[in-house]
Amino acid sequence: MSSTPSASEETHTKRERAIILFVDDDLAIRESVTDFLRVSGYQVLTAINGADALEILQNQTPDLIIADIAMPEMDGYELYGIVRSNPQWNLLPFVFLTARGEQKDIRYGYSLGIDHYITKPFEPEDLLAVIEARLQRTRVVQETLSSSIEHIKQHLIHTFSHELRSPMTAIYGYVTLLQEDLDKLTDEQVREMLSHVERGTRRLSRLAEDLMLMFQIDSGAVGIEIARFSQFVDIGQLVNNVVQNLVIKAEEHHISIAIDMPDRLLVKGIPLYLTDILTRLIDNAIKFSHREGGHISITGTARDDVCIKIEDTGIGIPPDKQRQLFQRFEQIDRDRLEQQGTGLGLAIAMRLAQMHGGTIDVSSQENVGSTFTLILPSA
Repeated sequence: MSSTPSASEETHTKRERAIILFVDDDLAIRESVTDFLRVSGYQVLTAINGADALEILQNQTPDLIIADIAMPEMDGYELYGIVRSNPQWNLLPFVFLTARGEQKDIRYGYSLGIDHYITKPFEPEDLLAVIEARLQRTRVVQETLSSSIEHIKQHLIHTFSHELRSPMTAIYGYVTLLQEDLDKLTDEQVREMLSHVERGTRRLSRLAEDLMLMFQIDSGAVGIEIARFSQFVDIGQLVNNVVQNLVIKAEEHHISIAIDMPDRLLVKGIPLYLTDILTRLIDNAIKFSHREGGHISITGTARDDVCIKIEDTGIGIPPDKQRQLFQRFEQIDRDRLEQQGTGLGLAIAMRLAQMHGGTIDVSSQENVGSTFTLILPSA
């Protein structure tokens, strides 16, 4: 008959699975700490300096790193910097165990982002408590990430099953009709079917472009580009350009657009990405102004910040739904409103705004309209 493991047995089992990399050039400390950790149930790898530790990391990833600071060849600071800069290791808990006990040294260690700073001499039980706390925190984070990944995966399955299947089914259907019944179709019918094919193709293209842009944002490539190549931009002129590109779509919905922009409304940024933000916001205002004869007002002001306010007379957003607007793969009442898209549009707009040092605010009232305000530092 099996028995349920006690809390102490479960703790010891978790320790046996955890691997600690201990880095110290002092042989006596290295041996004593290693013996204590092994007796406490941990697996231990040892290194005599940062360079030696990196060789170990190339072959095996531990669950936590403990390192001295003052070591020959490569010290603890340099090792920490390399670990944090490597995507494979940058989430590893990292603890300094050092004789540098002055407050300026401790403050500097924490300013680097170190998980914990222990000074020598130390109590072994204190070290054990820090290790257990850091590993427990890592387990909680990993469980949270797993839950988030599962949530995103389910959203992706639901979204992509709709976003890929719908246009592809339409394209396939119309192409099949054109192949089989071309001789029976009038020129007007052919043009109409080709128009549907073209719309489906554009929809798939937008899907691919949004996913690629989000990947570039997450990878840091867009942030590096904005940091290096930002320039002075008249955002008022960008607003005019975007409206010109969307005016036909607005007219098809019988929506008027009024623009009130001061001269030379300057910000710093990448014109391509600023245009992307404005296009998503103005296109959304058109898309959700479903009532015939709707109106969109776009105004610009500049004080400490530059504000571009996009106000529509659309369907509005319920208060409890507004928090979801800028989350990835989230859409408001997708089935009822028959929206097209992955739910990445406003998430991308917000991330691009933040990477330019700004943000996007929203206020809305159901059946009255919504106001989205792009706020950017004034140049």
